Amino acid sequence: MNTNLWDSIDYSINRTYWLYDKNQSIWRPSDYEWDFAGNHRGVRVTISEYSRRSNSLLIDMKKLVSKFHQTHRGEYVITMSGGIDSELVAETFYQLEIPFRVLIQRLFKGANDYDIMYAVKYCKQRSIPYSIIGLSFDKFVKKVIPDACLYGQFSASYSQMALTNLYNYVSDSEIIIFSGHNPDFDQFVGIGWNEDSPNLVKYAISKQKRFFTFTSLEPIFCHYAANFDALQPGMKDNEFIYSVYPQLPRRKKLTGWEHVDQDQLYDIVEQVNLYSKTLLTPFITWSRFKDQHDKFWPLKKIHLTKNGKL
Repeated sequence: MNTNLWDSIDYSINRTYWLYDKNQSIWRPSDYEWDFAGNHRGVRVTISEYSRRSNSLLIDMKKLVSKFHQTHRGEYVITMSGGIDSELVAETFYQLEIPFRVLIQRLFKGANDYDIMYAVKYCKQRSIPYSIIGLSFDKFVKKVIPDACLYGQFSASYSQMALTNLYNYVSDSEIIIFSGHNPDFDQFVGIGWNEDSPNLVKYAISKQKRFFTFTSLEPIFCHYAANFDALQPGMKDNEFIYSVYPQLPRRKKLTGWEHVDQDQLYDIVEQVNLYSKTLLTPFITWSRFKDQHDKFWPLKKIHLTKNGKL
């Protein structure tokens, strides 16, 4: 890999990399759903298309974390869900002997206990300070969802909305690091991000919090994209992670959201529809993918607004 890559990466806090065409802003226009037919339209990535990575995820992660630490020398809070993505980030900091603390969110009186036990065990084995933050279903519906929709423009991903609760448990001087920002795939468009991932950045900006993620940076994004597998949980083959982080235990991919029942789901959807300003979940990608798709799917006003009109 070209060594200049490390100097070309943007390590800024609350990093943005997209714009909506109509208002030339990172904020989705309020009338977005009236103007664009496809869920990829009207928003585009503003940075060069990703292509560079080394042959090793571990080498790339260590380089990025080292450069990030050199840039900020900050107080770091890594959020851990019990999944392998957040654990590889924490392990990289740990191997580089960069201090951090951990936040672990416990959903709905233990719906994700199977998952977070991996995060708790990881921290205990390495004497890493951690806190378990309980989020009740009542608080999620009545407080977190309205807050996430109003301040972060969330519209679809309930798990991402729930993560905004963790911003309440970091100080103004701390940098909160998430790890669920890896690439998404649209079967018609290609690779990019579903909007509710970058919405974590919007929420941080609104709330004047300090946010960062490594999985949206070029080399890590490319590693994840190269190991895309639609047939596996998380839509990737995690062997590329375990092969270079063999000390991290393999685990079944769960989230806790599998235990949400139909009545709870109804309450969630009703609240999101009340506070979200769009029916769509825009897909953010580079112009090359968007333009190629537009050749086959000409612009038409096909989506209904919330009052049922075209």
